[in-house]
Amino acid sequence: MPHETRNPVVRIEVKLQIGEHLMAASDDPIFFGLRGPYGREFRLRLEKGKILRKGKQDHFILGSPHDDQTNLEQAELNDPTEPAIDAESIPSVYIRKGFEPIPNVRAIAEMDDRVLIEVAEVDVIAEGRTLRFFRTGPIWMGLAAGLIFEIPRARADS
Repeated sequence: MPHETRNPVVRIEVKLQIGEHLMAASDDPIFFGLRGPYGREFRLRLEKGKILRKGKQDHFILGSPHDDQTNLEQAELNDPTEPAIDAESIPSVYIRKGFEPIPNVRAIAEMDDRVLIEVAEVDVIAEGRTLRFFRTGPIWMGLAAGLIFEIPRARADS
């Protein structure tokens, strides 16, 4: 049974500023999640180019696969418009770091590839308004530091 959506999400923009530290970058997967009764998680992987590079900002645009601004790989599987999500039902969002074994210099698989997030900005763009979420770091993510961090709603949404 479909739920009522007064203010449906049409696009979500996620910006992550990666730190400058020597170990700040990662090749591991990263996920973005919506909290709330209709919450879900999305894989953040650009259609073109690498992500989570030291000192760089990544800008992910989640939307309908028919939206020219959407820039995720497999946009049809990471579409925040289907099924519809009521923006007003989203109390907070989060970033979760996945992990895959990577060979270290001794060619032994290690499961502690870290990433350093300096700033996380999220705009949930709905038909009626934009909800903003924001958090500054430094926030280390990895098996040694934790895999999830919450991003609270900014005080002044537009």
